Amino acid sequence: MKYSIEYIKSLGLNKSENNLKLLINIFNDSNDVDIKREAVSSIGRQNDLDGIYKFISEYAFKKNTIMEYIYQMFRTCLYKSKIDSRFESLKNRIIEFYNNETINKMNEFYNYKHSNKKTKKNKITTPLLLVGDCEETLKTLPENSIQLTFTSPPYYNAKIYSDYHSYKDYLEKMKNVFKECYRVIEEGRFLIVNVSPVITKRPGREFESIRYPIHFDFHKILEESGFYFIDEIIWIKPESCVKNRVGGYQQTRKALTYKPNCITESILVYRKKCSFLLDKNVSEYKFYDKFENEGIDTSNCWYINPRSDKNHPAVFPEELCRRILKYYSFENDTVLDPFAGSGTFGNVAYKMKRIPVMCEMDNKYVEIIKGGKINYDIRK
Repeated sequence: MKYSIEYIKSLGLNKSENNLKLLINIFNDSNDVDIKREAVSSIGRQNDLDGIYKFISEYAFKKNTIMEYIYQMFRTCLYKSKIDSRFESLKNRIIEFYNNETINKMNEFYNYKHSNKKTKKNKITTPLLLVGDCEETLKTLPENSIQLTFTSPPYYNAKIYSDYHSYKDYLEKMKNVFKECYRVIEEGRFLIVNVSPVITKRPGREFESIRYPIHFDFHKILEESGFYFIDEIIWIKPESCVKNRVGGYQQTRKALTYKPNCITESILVYRKKCSFLLDKNVSEYKFYDKFENEGIDTSNCWYINPRSDKNHPAVFPEELCRRILKYYSFENDTVLDPFAGSGTFGNVAYKMKRIPVMCEMDNKYVEIIKGGKINYDIRK
């Protein structure tokens, strides 16, 4: 007999010994993953604790039980553990047996939801300019005081202002900064990093240049810092704006020499780890700017012209900053750029009624920021 998901849900809502037996039979007899998953979920809604415990104990550790079913069994153990200690023990056995990231996350969410834990928030109310190495100046900010961080770190030895002894040193420095960003960002809020691969100059024609996949390596250090991956947005520039790498191949058409023009950069979107859904962050805002008269980006490809500036070799386009602020922050949020450069992100944030916190160590750029229209509280 073929059963519908709606029918199985109705069996879950109507708790009886017969329905429990029927649901177990459906789970055993069906070959449909969705039906079996719903059957496990409905089994967990029954009142017969002995029968439910026996079912989960029998199937949770079988070799061929797929994880979709295990998650539903584990969910049952979470909620039944409140009324029967056997399910607490069974829950811990499942955690230990699978060591699975989804199961661990479910456990974290459940424990947070049923605790009275409240994170203290610290509000920064005036624009700040922190002068010095951001790894150190960020330490002066209180925990959970930033609602959004957006930055473009100095690329490894690609500019005069970014010179490190080794790529390992560079990544270690970035990791230290991201750890401080994690500390100051409010739980559940976003860190967004603009980055792209970098190629170093050849030390001589007889030597090969090295191309570094910085965005790949950043993923590892961001996770180690406490963030988890949400999205990658691709910033696409006009081809006329980038260095011509394909010219040699166009002339010779020799295989192996092909090097495409790089018209994209990555906008890496990460969220600070927390034990609750994003809904909780959003619910804290009763009134907010909806940008109802503006279009929205429906894909992860953004076509934005780069911006040149005589004062800085890699300045943010204002439009890029505006979109990040529009999609990932609210009015009156405190927003951070730990590598502020000439302060474009802070300028756009201030215009959009956010409170900017800028970090910069180069005196040239510090003076440019100080000379702008924002009255920063300057700290060294």
